[in-house]
Amino acid sequence: MSFGGELPRQQSTFIPGRGWPYFDTKVFRETRRIPPVFDEKSIISALEIAVMAVQAQLPPLGERRLSGAESTLYLRAVFARAHADLLPEFATQNRRDEARNAAEDLAEQGDRFRAQSNRDIALLLGRSENRVALI
Repeated sequence: MSFGGELPRQQSTFIPGRGWPYFDTKVFRETRRIPPVFDEKSIISALEIAVMAVQAQLPPLGERRLSGAESTLYLRAVFARAHADLLPEFATQNRRDEARNAAEDLAEQGDRFRAQSNRDIALLLGRSENRVALI
C-alpha cells in the first residue's frame, strides 16, 4: 500500500521465451494470486530460475513448437515452481500476523507446488506421473 492508501499497481514485465513460451509477470501474479507485496525483481528472478529448472528436465525444442496443451502444461510447471520458490519470501516481505501464520505450512505448500510442477513435466515427457514404468 502506498502512503496515499492506494494499492500498488501491478507491473507487467515481458520475459522472452527464446523458443519456449514467453512469460508476463502480470499473468503470473494473476494466475497464482501472488500478493502485491512481492516486488517485480523477486517475481522476475523466481520465474527465470523456475524456467531453468523446468527446461533442464525437458529435451531441447529445436525447431519444434509446443502445442496449446503442451504450452499450458509448461507454463503451469514453471508457475508452480516459481510460486514454491517465492513462498519463503512471503514471511520476510510481509511482517503482519498473516505472514507469521502462513509461514507455518510454507514447506508443505511449497512441496505441493513442486509436485504439481513435476507432474506437469512428466506429462510433457509422456511419462507416468508416479515415475513408474514397465520393464
